[in-house]
Amino acid sequence: MNIKDKFVAFNSNEIIDNEKNNQRDTQDNLYGDNFVKEEVVNQKNTKQKNVSQKKTRFEDFSSDKSFDSVYREESFGDGVYLDYSATTPCDPSVVDVMSQSYKIFANPHSITHMYGWNATDLVESSRAKFASIIGAESKEIVFTSGATEANNLALKGVISNRRRNGLENPHIITTNIEHKATLETCHTLEKQGVEVTYLEVEKKTGLLDIEKLKKSIKSNTVIISISWVNSEIGVIQPIEEIGNICEEKNIYFHIDAAQALGRIDVDVKKCKATMVSFSAHKFYGPKGIGALYIKKRTRVDSIIDGGKQERGVRSGTISPQLCLGLAKAAEFSTKDLESENIRMKEMQDYLLSNLNNSISDIFINGDMNSRIPHNVNISFACVEGESLMMKMEKYAMSSASACSSQTLQPSYVLSAIGVDEDLIHTSLRMVMGRYTTMEDMKNFTNDLIESVNFLRNISPLWDMKKKGIDLKTVEWHDHH
Repeated sequence: MNIKDKFVAFNSNEIIDNEKNNQRDTQDNLYGDNFVKEEVVNQKNTKQKNVSQKKTRFEDFSSDKSFDSVYREESFGDGVYLDYSATTPCDPSVVDVMSQSYKIFANPHSITHMYGWNATDLVESSRAKFASIIGAESKEIVFTSGATEANNLALKGVISNRRRNGLENPHIITTNIEHKATLETCHTLEKQGVEVTYLEVEKKTGLLDIEKLKKSIKSNTVIISISWVNSEIGVIQPIEEIGNICEEKNIYFHIDAAQALGRIDVDVKKCKATMVSFSAHKFYGPKGIGALYIKKRTRVDSIIDGGKQERGVRSGTISPQLCLGLAKAAEFSTKDLESENIRMKEMQDYLLSNLNNSISDIFINGDMNSRIPHNVNISFACVEGESLMMKMEKYAMSSASACSSQTLQPSYVLSAIGVDEDLIHTSLRMVMGRYTTMEDMKNFTNDLIESVNFLRNISPLWDMKKKGIDLKTVEWHDHH
C-alpha cells in the first residue's frame, strides 16, 4: 500500500472514543501487545463512513527500510561518528514511518471528531508497542520530552506526593556519578528541605557497593535513583540486586535507563523498578520525546500545570509523530541485540588490544567486566585530550577536559572514580554504535596510535616522564 492509499484508508476510519461510546468493542485488539492488524472495509457511500474493522496505526507505518551506504555517506561524509552516548542518528526506518504519518495532524487529545481519534489511535498504539518492548503495560507509560524531564518527574513527583500526604522529611538515595538531570534535581530538592544521600561509587570500577547502599537506607527513605548505564564510562550497575533491596524495604526504585535501551536487555518487571526513564534520541529515535515507566499504583504528582494530559501525570499536547518515532526506534534498536553486542565487543577488543601493544601509559576508566562493549573511556598520559581531538578531527568523540565542558570543570565522573586531575584532562570517550564498522575501528586505531605518538614526541612532559621524573613532585612556578 502506498502512502496515498494509507491516508485514504485512515480517512475512511471513524474511531469512536472508548470513554464516549461503548460500541468501541475492539479497543483491546487495537491497543494490545499483539498489535493485530485488521483490514479496513471501505464503504461505497462516502457520506457515511462506517468502520467495521480497524488498523493499528503503528503497524500501518512500519517499515523494514534498513541503513545503507547512501544514508551513511550523506550523514557522516568523510567523518566517523564515535559519540553515540551523546546522541544517536535517527535511523531511516524511524524517519520513514514518521514522515508517512504527518497527515495525522490533529490534536490527540481532541476526542470529539475522527481526526482527533486517528491521532489518539497513533499515540496509543505507539504507547502499547513501546510498553511491550520493555516488558510493561501500556497504561504504565507516560510520554515526556526526554529522560531529563522523566527524571525530574520521577523524583519531584514522588517527593511532592509524599509530602502532600504528611511525610515531612523524605530521604533520597542516589550516587555521585549520576547524570546531571538526576543530580541537579536532587540539589533542587535539597534546597527545599529534602535529605539526599550521594553514595560514592567504588574507585577505579565506578560500581555501586551494595553493602553501602543497604547501610544508607533510613526509615524515611522514599526513593533510590540509579543510572543503569553510566554515560561517561559505560559501567552497568547491579540493577537487579538494587531492585530486590527496594522491594524488600518497600522503597520506590527509579532507574535512569537513557543509556541502557538498545544496548542491554531492558525488562522493567524483571529489575523490579518502580519508575524508569527513557529518551528516544539515545536509541536511534527523534529528539524531543522520551518516556517514563510508572508502575501501577505508584503515586506521583504532576510537576507541570496544564491540561492534565497523560492521565493527569504530565500536562502538554503529545506529538503523535514523535510517539511513533520513539516506538519504532525502540523496535529497531532492540532487534538483533545479542549479535550487535558481539560485534561491539569485537571492535572494542581490537581497539584495546592494539593500543596496549603500541602505546604505554594508557588507562582504561571504569570496570571492564560490568560495562557495555560500546564504550571505551581512556586516559593517555602526557597527551592533552583537546589536542588529541584536534589532531583527529575527522573522528567525533568527547573529551573530559575542562575546555570541552560548558561548566568549565573536569569530569566529575572520572574524579569520583579516583582518576587524577592531570589524567582527566588526557581522557577521551569513544562510543560505538549500530553504524560503526570494523573498518572504521581499524582506521581509528591506527590514527589514534599515530596521533598519540606524535603529540608525545613534542611534549616536554613526556620527555621528563621517560627520564624517570615523577611529574607530581615537580614544583611549577608562575611567571609574571
